[in-house]
Amino acid sequence: MKFTGILAAALAAASLESFASCADCKQVLFKNGDAVEGVSSAVYRIPALCTAPNGDLVVACDARREGGGDLNHAKPIDIAIRRSTDGGKTWTAPVFSWKWQWDDEGHWAGSDPSFVVDAQKKKIFLFYNVWESKKRHGVFQFYVQESSDNGKTWSKPRDISADIAFPEWPFGKKDSEGGFIFITSGSGIQTKDGTLLHTIVHVGDGNALFGSSDHGKTWKAVGKPVKNGDECKVVELSDGSWMINSRWRGGGRQIHVTKDRGATWKSRYDALLEDPQCNAQIMRVGDKLLFSNCKSPNRRALLHLRTSADDGKTWDSGVCIEPNGAAYSDLCVLPKGGIGIAYEGAGYATINFTTVPMSALH
Repeated sequence: MKFTGILAAALAAASLESFASCADCKQVLFKNGDAVEGVSSAVYRIPALCTAPNGDLVVACDARREGGGDLNHAKPIDIAIRRSTDGGKTWTAPVFSWKWQWDDEGHWAGSDPSFVVDAQKKKIFLFYNVWESKKRHGVFQFYVQESSDNGKTWSKPRDISADIAFPEWPFGKKDSEGGFIFITSGSGIQTKDGTLLHTIVHVGDGNALFGSSDHGKTWKAVGKPVKNGDECKVVELSDGSWMINSRWRGGGRQIHVTKDRGATWKSRYDALLEDPQCNAQIMRVGDKLLFSNCKSPNRRALLHLRTSADDGKTWDSGVCIEPNGAAYSDLCVLPKGGIGIAYEGAGYATINFTTVPMSALH
């Protein structure tokens, strides 16, 4: 329902006032130069956030030891994790789930963490991309770990690179040969029928889905890739269709929808969903979609949380989470209600966490 005039202004003021009560609760979870397990990192980037099956919150990010460069610069990058058992009020000391290593096989770095939560089997799956600079120099690989204790401990990493490869894409090729393919950071989903679903991107080409129908025992490519897309997220719509919302060019977002599990796609460009070519997050909460991104066509700033009541056809103006510089973000539903947001702060100096009450959302 849309409101006009005095009523609209009153509702907007009430929403912003409700949100303002939590705006001061912003916490810095990772700050450049801080140490994890005694190891200092120059830059922390790329947050992933989830609500564990028991209601705990888990956040992961890149711990980039030597600088802010991405994975394909082959610098030491670890995956750092913190947890909260009280809805984000306090957090455990950070630990590593993946730690950079040098051995006879080469120089390994892991980056771009993401979560998929299996609510049915009460497991969390943690994905990231791995770069190895000796034996397979310049080739992206894809790893997964799982936790059955709500993120306290993690299994040994498992290489699923060959399992989720599409014949249409140059998997196994070097970055310089067109093999710039990686799993998107942030969070994937579990669909109504229990399927675990996540996104993967071939930079400059398009998007694709991979998933599991056996609760993570095996992971496979799903459907076919779709053209025109970059870092992206997937969400299940009210009719059971799947929608990919993707970073793209031109100041808006690229949208892909499939009604047949990725066999065919219908695509459109959403110029009204402003975006500065930055990773974002979309998720379903009840009968609404929530979307967090930098609400600007050309600046990584003005992080907003927006709401759609019609499966992403239209969006409200949203609430501003961070009026200053911001970048990548991820969302979760808090155990006692409300939304948690982890995001990169200005200048990529921090990974922050804050909460938004449902009353602040239209």
